[in-house]
Amino acid sequence: MADWKTYAKAARNTAKKQAPGVKQAAQRSVDDAGRRTRDYATAARNTLDKQAPGARESARATVDRSREYARSSQQRLRKVEIVPTLLRALREALLIGGSLFAIWGVLYLAGIPIPFTTVLIIVGVVVVFAFGGTVYAKFQRQREAAAEPADPAEGDLDDDASAPPRSRQ
Repeated sequence: MADWKTYAKAARNTAKKQAPGVKQAAQRSVDDAGRRTRDYATAARNTLDKQAPGARESARATVDRSREYARSSQQRLRKVEIVPTLLRALREALLIGGSLFAIWGVLYLAGIPIPFTTVLIIVGVVVVFAFGGTVYAKFQRQREAAAEPADPAEGDLDDDASAPPRSRQ
């Protein structure tokens, strides 16, 4: 039977093999945003050349919006941090699996025979649930953070400043 280091090494190698695909997908997303920015800038330049001088401000605003769009998409991409999240989730899941194997070893030495295939199935299910739960919780927290308004107290302002404050129930 291979030891836990072998399993950890195999998991690390699998993660390394999958990481370039994730990195390439992220790079394609950034490249697409840059391409769209160039397209917006070209359209704005063409509009500027064809229309009256009053349209210059509108064209500049379009260019500024496209730059802001590209900047925000790059920031969102950096915030996701998918590879470190997956590696942390994998580490936690493997630690749980290793702990379960250690418990099985102690029980086996104590004379309580539990079939190894049963242990493998149980550990596999627990590891999958631990990994999935960790990844789901991370992305759920990010989704909730993105849905929150920038200033939560902003919605509580009343038009009438002399009105008494509302109580939250």
